[in-house]
Amino acid sequence: MPSKPLPVPSGLLNSVDMQVQEIMYGHRLTQEQEPYMILLEVLHVCNAQPLGSVKPSEDNHEAFKYTLPRRRKLRFLLFADRQLEQVVNDQDIADSEKWSVWKKRVNHQFQGNTTAHDEFAYLDEAFDSDINALLQAVRLLRAQEVDVMHNRRWTSRFLSVTGPETLCPDMREFVNQAWSMDRRFFGRGGELVYLMLNRSSRVEELKEQIASNFLDEKSPMNQVAMRLTDDNEDGSSGTEIGYLPYRHHEAYDRIADDWCNLLDLHLPDGHLFEPLFRITGLNLVTYLAQQTANILGSNKPEPIVADLTDGSDKQFREICKMHLNRHRLAANRAVKTFITDIANQDEEWQAAVTQGDGGAAKDVLRRLFAYKHRDMQIRPPLQQLNTLIEQATSRDKNNLHKYLLPLTKGIGLATSRQRIGSWFGLDDGLLFALVMANVTHTVELRDFVAQLYERYGIVIGPEEARQAFTRLPVGVQSFETNLAALEQRMTRLALTQRLSDDCAFVTNPYRGDV
Repeated sequence: MPSKPLPVPSGLLNSVDMQVQEIMYGHRLTQEQEPYMILLEVLHVCNAQPLGSVKPSEDNHEAFKYTLPRRRKLRFLLFADRQLEQVVNDQDIADSEKWSVWKKRVNHQFQGNTTAHDEFAYLDEAFDSDINALLQAVRLLRAQEVDVMHNRRWTSRFLSVTGPETLCPDMREFVNQAWSMDRRFFGRGGELVYLMLNRSSRVEELKEQIASNFLDEKSPMNQVAMRLTDDNEDGSSGTEIGYLPYRHHEAYDRIADDWCNLLDLHLPDGHLFEPLFRITGLNLVTYLAQQTANILGSNKPEPIVADLTDGSDKQFREICKMHLNRHRLAANRAVKTFITDIANQDEEWQAAVTQGDGGAAKDVLRRLFAYKHRDMQIRPPLQQLNTLIEQATSRDKNNLHKYLLPLTKGIGLATSRQRIGSWFGLDDGLLFALVMANVTHTVELRDFVAQLYERYGIVIGPEEARQAFTRLPVGVQSFETNLAALEQRMTRLALTQRLSDDCAFVTNPYRGDV
């Protein structure tokens, strides 16, 4: 069990209606923040406050504010301007007039009826008033957008990070073009990952690798973004770093090792982003499962029984479905255990229960959990405690029971079908990420599968099932079939070769020394 949680930085959690999952897992995890957004947020923090620059102590949490440039004009040009291509393609406008025509139109769209100031004057010199060169630059950078299938507002669309100028935070507009950070998609999950990496033993190595892989100012796409960015654009938004309870945790070095192994591949621009956000999400799953097990008094988290047959074995699929549900139910059990244990250890709570003093109980729950009652009625102590548990397990934000399904689906660790439901199963993207992060030299397939169980608790073959369960939930043949399905898929993906009847070998195609 990890040591006592670090104290919460002053004022950080003032806005929350209770401090339960915040102290159990960290502040905070939201369903709207998809796994790739977590990685984006990590890189934003790394750019503003490099890893290792603020070191934690044994008794105090890292506490710092970091700023995010808004880059409103860059994002407007990429995702909101409706005039550029129209003007370029308009045969009725003389080529010599297209730049000035576009400038008038884009300023009107950007500013509304107030167009006295040319907001895009900086582009005149950057592109020598050449509208075709500008269009080419916009198209190049727009092609770097991540998650193109979602039609989000233009201030919530993001680029794959290929340099510091391509970092675009989630923003929202208030009246009179006042802009600020929006926490809908950047919900602080990335800040938790940043803190994990910052507390790992490989923090200095990670600092250098992140800078060279993601934050290189000389990268070609970063140079394009610089030309489209107004250096004098006013404003940036500041925010406090989130809260991660424990100074030490085995998950911190595990995620740091995976990041180092992936970053060490030095893949071309854009090729590293997907496997890194998938492996980051998987490490979050294992961290959350371990924390849940610790709270429930076990050193062994729920296993991840993963289907590789695409649901063809219905009985095995149901087992994978059951274990996904067991993870979610364990999260709720952990909340109840956490609240009950802390309350029962408090002398003032015990006195309030003994005396049936609802007013005193209300004060104790506010002190222990920063719990803000939603009604003024003073109810018996145990009723208040049960209401707190009910609200903690049903809340929308920072609720692992609700967060686990979108997280696992977002990284390719779970799949869903209508009228069947959701179950654990690895997709091709996560398989690639697992090979890239774990295979540093050629390894036998069964050793690779054993490593997945040892590191992440993923159960695929019969040997891992025997370690995970005192009694197998299904026959051993189902696990053998599952292992064979893994080999077939990895062979199709050119990740596995069978060199004899007895042995299949896994290779990392992105490493030249295997």
